Amino acid sequence: MVDIRGWIAMAIARFYYLLAESYRHFGNQYRLTSEYEHAIAAFTRAIAHRPDFARAYLARGILYWREMDHPQRAILDLTRAYELDANLIEARFNRGIAYQQLHAYDEAVVDFRVYLEKGDHPHWREYAEKMVRELTEWMSDAQDGDAPV
Repeated sequence: MVDIRGWIAMAIARFYYLLAESYRHFGNQYRLTSEYEHAIAAFTRAIAHRPDFARAYLARGILYWREMDHPQRAILDLTRAYELDANLIEARFNRGIAYQQLHAYDEAVVDFRVYLEKGDHPHWREYAEKMVRELTEWMSDAQDGDAPV
């Protein structure tokens, strides 16, 4: 027997997810609009209808660090996305960037290294490798007292 309530909740969550993606798309096209806030609201509604919707957490987390300058909120969402689906390795990559924004370089390096173990996107791999090198060097210099001010 089909669980109709579960199916309806999933369908509503998917609707809000797609709505949020469209807001995000238009926000990317028209940076001066408030589409990002609408996207976050729609992702939030998708999550309310389906609390295990890992991709909604991922997309909302990316918006938080990249478009809304809320890296702490991003870390919460990206952590939850990865907890729900360990195959969403891009959650670790994006969380690394959010940690980097907060100057939590140790955590950023850990996330970039985890991404490098599983991630296969050439551009993002190159970026993660560069960040691991630079942040590790910077942290080493800071411990030696040679870090730039």
